[in-house]
Amino acid sequence: MSATEERGYRTMVESQGDQQIDTWAGDLFIDFAKRMGVGTAIAAFCATADLDAKGFQRAFLVGGGPDHVVGIDTAGALAAPIFELPRAIAGLRRTDPEARRKLVAFLVGQREVMSYTP
Repeated sequence: MSATEERGYRTMVESQGDQQIDTWAGDLFIDFAKRMGVGTAIAAFCATADLDAKGFQRAFLVGGGPDHVVGIDTAGALAAPIFELPRAIAGLRRTDPEARRKLVAFLVGQREVMSYTP
């Protein structure tokens, strides 16, 4: 995607309300995990949201994620149940005043995942 298309996409995402951004980010998070792997999806989210492993776990739990399900997979990456991943988005909203900006960045930065075809 060109820089012009990226700017247009960012503008469109930024014009949405928080609830829509959260819904899209949650859907993207699940799709990303299904297509590219849970560890890869969590790593991308953490990089965009500036979270380490403990920060991800905290956001996940604050967002209502089940206790004791965040762990490390056999490859050494963070792991959690795919359909619970949006809990981290809800938790980020509750713990980080910059959550909106970070979620927009996640959507824009990972937009290719939405059109990924293996």
